[in-house]
Order: sequence, then C-alpha cells, then structure tokens
Amino acid sequence: MLLNLSFGYSISQVKAQVFEKTAELHGDSLVFPLTIINAFPFISATVNGVSGKFMFDTGNQFSIDINDNYIKLPNKKVKGKGVVASGQSYKKNVNDTIREVKFKNGLTYQNLENITSGNYEFLQKYITPDCLGYIGHNFFKGYLFKLDYLRRKITFYKNSSERSMSNDFLANEKVLAVIDFETRKLPNHPLVKLKIDKVDVLAAFDTGQFGSLQLDYPSNESLKRKGSVLFSGTDGEGDTLLTVKNITMGGKFKTTLKGVELTNFEDTQIIRKALGIVEPNILDIGYRFFSQYKTVWDYNRKKIYILEY
Repeated sequence: MLLNLSFGYSISQVKAQVFEKTAELHGDSLVFPLTIINAFPFISATVNGVSGKFMFDTGNQFSIDINDNYIKLPNKKVKGKGVVASGQSYKKNVNDTIREVKFKNGLTYQNLENITSGNYEFLQKYITPDCLGYIGHNFFKGYLFKLDYLRRKITFYKNSSERSMSNDFLANEKVLAVIDFETRKLPNHPLVKLKIDKVDVLAAFDTGQFGSLQLDYPSNESLKRKGSVLFSGTDGEGDTLLTVKNITMGGKFKTTLKGVELTNFEDTQIIRKALGIVEPNILDIGYRFFSQYKTVWDYNRKKIYILEY
C-alpha cells in the first residue's frame, strides 16, 4: 500500500516514497548508489534502524533476504536449510513482519510481510561485517536494470511497450553487443551459449560472484594448448586464477577475461542441479566481466546489452 505518492522519477522525488507490506519497486525509473566490496555490489540501507549493506545478487530469487546474524529478529520462524553456490550452508527462516527497510536514496518500506532471513555470518566474515543480507530478483520483478560499476550505480527501468520501442535506457550509450539469453529451472539466472576459441561453453550471468571457469578434460587441454586459457597465478586466498582469451558471444562480440577462478566439475554440482545445466563446460560471468563493461539486463525480452564504459 502506497502511503505517500510522489509524481516524477528523479532521485529527490524518490525520497518522498514510503510503501507498505511488499518489497517491490514502484515508478518508472530509480537509481541506487552501489558500493563495490571485494568484487561484490552492495546497496546501503537500514533495517529496523540498523545501518549496513545488502548484496545485490541476481542469483538470489527473493526480494529482500535479511542476515539475521546481524539484524536481531527474535520472532523468526525456522523454514529449513539453504545452501549457496559456493557451498556454504545456513539456516533459513521466515519473518511475519519487518518493521522498516530504508535505502540511502530515500525509498522506504514499512511493515514488510513474509520476509525471508538466514544466518549469513559467512558474508560478514569474508566480505563485510555490516552485511544486511541480499537484494534479489523479486525486488525488481517487472523492471530491467543497468549495472554500472565504473560510476557505482544501478538504474532500474519499468518494463513497458513504449520502452521496448524507444530503448530510452540506451540513450547516450555505445552498444557493443546485444546478447540473447535463456533461463531454465530458475527465472533469475540468464544463461548464454558462447565459445572459447572453438569450444562450446555455457555462460551463467550472476552479480554475486567473481567469475569462474570449469572445463572438461578434452576442452581444457585443447584451450591450454592453443593459449586461450592461461594460468595467471593465485590470489590471496590461494585460488588459481586464469586469463581466458578468444571468448565469443552472440557470434560476434569478442573479449578476454583476466582473473577468472579455476573450478572443477565437483564444485559446480550445486549450480548445475539448481539451474538445469547439463553442458560439460561452464563460465560463470561476474565481477571480472562487469568491471570491464556496463550491462543492461532485460529479463522481459531475455536480452543482455553490453555497453562501453
């Protein structure tokens, strides 16, 4: 229920908007400032008066998913157990009511109903101690978004027939490619078929990770021999990093990714099962790509626009 309606779409006008019960976007377009921490995008907010940051994770299907290890929610009810793609498990809870969530741009939600929460202590430990939880796919359902790591902001645009004709979200942008994607088991995970050199690979776009590559043995040996996959050392956590060359999307767009994590088949079992992936080779596209290119994600038309910074 809208308590205080503001006409227009500028950031100053967003500050007058307060909504109740459901965490979803309203209006034609909205901008949220981003903070990039250890390659992950965060949106600042307060939950019940406690300041912190939500990870903007397209891999999370919920609208708002609160870290109840940081925000005390004494009335939470146990829902079960969950697991993230990186392997961490956690207790999953549901909350009848969350009193208030307020974002830095002034957008405020009160008396939110049936909000999920979980013990995301691992996010506090490995990324940022003030992690409020996640903002996920259902928060921006019915909107496309433009992700801009250079200018540290994300802009949401409401889907409409007029916008599909005008493409106003591309005004003053240099479009490098328009890539079609598919979804399988989950609607929030864009999947793109591409090639590394001449090897078929399935790419999964996800803001909640660095970027990683898993290849079967013949593909790995072939690409190493051709110089398309190169060892580039280890990071501070001891993970093997790769430089991946000769990536082709949409038959035309070519790029190189540096600092992609090496992973193996066993490590991809969670994501394979969740997304319905049967292909032998997977490239997870995350920070390493988004730090090079601005992107627009249009779930309605199943297209990702790759833009020049």
